[in-house]
Amino acid sequence: MGLSHENDTMLEDKLSFENFKNQVLKDYRTVCESREASLLGRKEVLTGKAKFGIFGGGKEVAQVALAKFFKPGDFRAGYYRDQTWMFASGLATVEQFFSQLYADTDIQNDPFSAGRQMNSHFSTPFVDENGDWLPLSQLKNVTADMAPTAGQMPRALGLALASKLFRKVPVYGEMTQLSTGGNEVCFCTIGDASTSEGHFWETMNAAGVHKVPLAVFVWDDGYGISVPKEIQTTKSSISEALSGLQKEEGTNGINIYKLKGWDYAGMCEVLEEAIQNIRDTHTPALFHVEEITQPQGHSTSGSHERYKSQERLAWEKNWDCKKQMREWIISNALAEDTELDKIEYEAKDMVRQSRKKAWEKYLVPITEETKEAVEIIQAAARVNSSEKLDSIANSLSAIFTPMRRDIARSLSEAIDYCENAEERSNLQTYYSSLKNKFEAIFDRHLYNEGPKAVLKVEALPPRVQ
Repeated sequence: MGLSHENDTMLEDKLSFENFKNQVLKDYRTVCESREASLLGRKEVLTGKAKFGIFGGGKEVAQVALAKFFKPGDFRAGYYRDQTWMFASGLATVEQFFSQLYADTDIQNDPFSAGRQMNSHFSTPFVDENGDWLPLSQLKNVTADMAPTAGQMPRALGLALASKLFRKVPVYGEMTQLSTGGNEVCFCTIGDASTSEGHFWETMNAAGVHKVPLAVFVWDDGYGISVPKEIQTTKSSISEALSGLQKEEGTNGINIYKLKGWDYAGMCEVLEEAIQNIRDTHTPALFHVEEITQPQGHSTSGSHERYKSQERLAWEKNWDCKKQMREWIISNALAEDTELDKIEYEAKDMVRQSRKKAWEKYLVPITEETKEAVEIIQAAARVNSSEKLDSIANSLSAIFTPMRRDIARSLSEAIDYCENAEERSNLQTYYSSLKNKFEAIFDRHLYNEGPKAVLKVEALPPRVQ
């Protein structure tokens, strides 16, 4: 009997270790995939296939740790460095990430904004096609990202306050499709430099006063683009600057935690207890994640080698979170070099394939539209015996990666040079149909077009007594 119990215990321990190992390696795979997406994404911009890119390189390990505690019913109010979090949460795929980078206007390819927002701006729907609430308490919810820095802070405060009201106000507590007793946490992320914005300070103060379930993560890579934090943040530390808000016994306030962005195990250990405390007590918290690196610089608009010293660049290379996580996995006998090499190779291959699929999906409809336009211009050229029209068609056909504006410009120019009335009419008819199509692609869904749209509300005439 004793031996059987001992064997059962050993088996349970082995299974527990295997589950732990598999989860760690899954997280490492996500880290590798996200890093490769950043690297290839930058190349897509620099080669002209995308127009601008901003990525989350260097924050991967912190975000796979965070994602473990992002549960159904929770909300995210983040910013444009959170791609790894979205991958780890199952809310975005690498292919969708590239579709967004290309500004693909097909909602099936870019479900976050159909090409209407900058890359790494994520969102999830809150209502169905009729404008009725989805079961948000069962979903991981993402508010639409915005570009202005710190703009996410007041929104995060409002979402956290909603959870407090769902818990405290009986009539709201009955809305179980929206909340499970106010147990939701609003996760908010922000860059260290953006903590200098007034929105940040007002939100942290209000969160402490109102006791709301808000978890704010500050990614601290030491710089605000090229400005080092010692000349933009008091005491060179946002957690030190906010220390007066630290909650103490018998007071309101916030809990403050300092974490290292490369320390996978340490972050998981702290976050498990800290996030649960936020859920249980509605005490907000600031997680100051230090020693983050930014291996590709701020964005594709510049190079960080211009303003970082050689010593700093060497430090960032050594303390890169991906490198540190790999070393931690090996030192704890969770995997060997060959197994991690395989994961890294597979991650690179998967990202390359995802990029290829996204590019093909983006380019195919434009290529077809280009082909149609070339054919109709060439038909007009034959009737008119026009070298100019031939030249317009050939120039459009020669564009390696045409854009829809190239098509519209070529058709407009062809109409001007077409002398045959019938062919000019054909060109104008096709141009008009294409213009209507483009307007539907680019100019719709900027505002609510559903049954509850503001413009569909019946007007009430004023009553004068």
